Amino acid sequence: MHIYLLRHGDASSHSQFSDSNRPLTDLGIRQAMLVGTLLQRMNAVIDTAISSPLKRAQETATIVLSTIDKKLISISNLLINGSDPQQLFHHLDELRKSSVLLIGHEPYLSEIISLLIGGKNNGEIEMRKCSLALVKISNPIHPGTGVLKFLLPVETLL
Repeated sequence: MHIYLLRHGDASSHSQFSDSNRPLTDLGIRQAMLVGTLLQRMNAVIDTAISSPLKRAQETATIVLSTIDKKLISISNLLINGSDPQQLFHHLDELRKSSVLLIGHEPYLSEIISLLIGGKNNGEIEMRKCSLALVKISNPIHPGTGVLKFLLPVETLL
């Protein structure tokens, strides 16, 4: 299974928005478009996409997927910080897909990558805003058996 992990793009820090309703900024929109273009150029196959329910993650997912002509996004609380990674892994196993795009937040995405490749969630991985990672792992998912294929900060695409 190929697991693409994408942190949401730059989001508003204006106090008028609650944390769950913070929208992408203009920069965040451009970042998401760049990631979508990268996936398109890579001819990445995305069987399914799952986003955190927070607005900035959903907006990032919508922009990226529209760039690669995919429309369907599942929303899951399993991508909110503090969620149980084992529940996420079980859900991914049940999907029986060869590739999935997960759109979420820090520090949870870094913890997921650390678990997948090292078996522990204490790795020194940093997912800056709109960073994209790819982990290749066999089903069923067993922490520590994944291979990090790449981790690209969006700044490398500018």
